[in-house]
Amino acid sequence: MRVKIEEKGWFRLPGRLIGRYDLNEGSDLYLIPLADGFIVYHPTLDIRKVYIEPTTRCNLNCITCVRNAWKDETADMEMSTFNAILRQLRGFRSIRAVVLGGFGEPFYHPHILDMIRDIKALGLEVTISTNGTLLGDLAEAIVELKVDKLVVSVDGVRPQVFGDIRRGASLEGVIENLIKLNEVKRRDRSISPAIGLEFVAMRRNVKEIRLLSRLARSVGASQVLITNLLPHTEEMCEEILYDGEEELPRSVGWSLSGGGWLEWGAIRRPKMRWGAQRSCRFVEGKSLVIGYDGGVSPCYALMHSYTYYIFGRRKQVRRYVLGNVLEEDLGSIWMSEEYVRFRVKVGMFDFPSCVDCGLACDLAERNEDCWGNDPSCADCLWAHDIIRCP
Repeated sequence: MRVKIEEKGWFRLPGRLIGRYDLNEGSDLYLIPLADGFIVYHPTLDIRKVYIEPTTRCNLNCITCVRNAWKDETADMEMSTFNAILRQLRGFRSIRAVVLGGFGEPFYHPHILDMIRDIKALGLEVTISTNGTLLGDLAEAIVELKVDKLVVSVDGVRPQVFGDIRRGASLEGVIENLIKLNEVKRRDRSISPAIGLEFVAMRRNVKEIRLLSRLARSVGASQVLITNLLPHTEEMCEEILYDGEEELPRSVGWSLSGGGWLEWGAIRRPKMRWGAQRSCRFVEGKSLVIGYDGGVSPCYALMHSYTYYIFGRRKQVRRYVLGNVLEEDLGSIWMSEEYVRFRVKVGMFDFPSCVDCGLACDLAERNEDCWGNDPSCADCLWAHDIIRCP
């Protein structure tokens, strides 16, 4: 079919001027303009994973935390907001998993166990990203509720290194909590939750990586996720490891056994160079993020407003919200024209490469780019797999 491009990015099909048109009842066909043509895209209601932020509050004061660079409110998700999410989740057959995390400590929410119970009642897989300090008193409930996976942040293997980074926590306390959790699992003959560790690599703890497998084995972790540091202050810029030729130290795998099964633990490592193939795990995984107030964002990177530094250049990120579950349902938000076009653009990664551009430009400092994108993913470290999320 011949398509004539009209001004302002619209298209003309025979007899009608459109930006999109009805393919059939309840379904839309989008024409997405490109630099040298266009693509036709038919969106479907196929959300697979939902990230929920139960709270933006935390009991720690880590030196790596985004709270060092934001002015957003610290608050718990209201249960009325959570119940609105829950009602909407019931209507999706495509959703398989829920991750409770975000930029707060989930177990700090006073009703977190109720949240877990209600999500599990829908038959969904539940992963919780936690600092591990509050697990001790909750071990019985976590196993009883059949939480599928816990991802525990540990940025040091030796107590002094750990405490220097994760201020307000002790490595001994986190290990004790995980040992208690494993004792409850053995008593109840449960293999869940599976335990994973997350480690933010930086100059002050890079030598700890060689010791990670030993720590993982001691707490029954089956996987370690290493991510690079996202510096939120000028001081922390000195800690990044991905600005030169440095490689992360290697660490061997480890064996885990119990209940007649044997598993081999593994470490997942980030990329250390800018310029690799760009891909968004949130978009490719058909995921969305719901903030504590019900606002829906496409990824962790755009769910709050904050400052960070990318290769020494200051960058101000503004929260990008595509809708709110208190005002419209997730299906309508997911299928909205703005969200569809955003997913298509990110899926194709139709953005410049701002880090190695070489031009003096202040657009990137505002999270925009010279191709007219706002927000822009042009210098997203997540897309290069330099920064990683559970």
